[in-house]
Amino acid sequence: MPEETAVERELVFQNLEFPMKKERVRSEKEILELVKKGNKEAYQEIVSRYMKTAYYIALGLVHNHQDALDISQEAFVKAFRRIKSFNAERPFFPWFYQLMKNLCIDHLKRISRMKEVPLDGIQVLDEKKEDKEMKRVLWKGIEELTFEQREVIILRYFRQFSYQEISEIIDKPLGTVMSSLYYAKKRLKEIVGRYLGFE
Repeated sequence: MPEETAVERELVFQNLEFPMKKERVRSEKEILELVKKGNKEAYQEIVSRYMKTAYYIALGLVHNHQDALDISQEAFVKAFRRIKSFNAERPFFPWFYQLMKNLCIDHLKRISRMKEVPLDGIQVLDEKKEDKEMKRVLWKGIEELTFEQREVIILRYFRQFSYQEISEIIDKPLGTVMSSLYYAKKRLKEIVGRYLGFE
């Protein structure tokens, strides 16, 4: 009998014959279907998935930590209130981004003093690798871009979205995204060069 006990113990501890049943991970579509039925806990999963990305994009667009935090949070609240109009067959983030983008634009219109927005405290760039003066000049340059140019620069170079992902997020053709990025980079290079005295 001791031999049987040892074998049973081995089966229990190593789980060879009866593996634990793993909980299936729900897809975004499944989660959003629950959200559309009013499930707030399911929506928290969506918020957790995208909150960091939303905050950093908003930060890049409005250049202020507290404003970016407020806008990204407001966008999630607004998205939840409008979730019944959302087509769950499509990805959530591009739809959500349009809501947040409009809030950013409204905010910038209200303050209408973009050049006075302080750049101190922005943590998008790695402080250990980037020279502080270059960082300051870079952000001054980004401030002078049009909103559309700033948008594609932030999405591509600060959040590392692919061209295709940017196309889906801002709802513009891929060729338009590539063209916008080309002219945005060209314009930014000219502005930064002016600040650094290269002209």
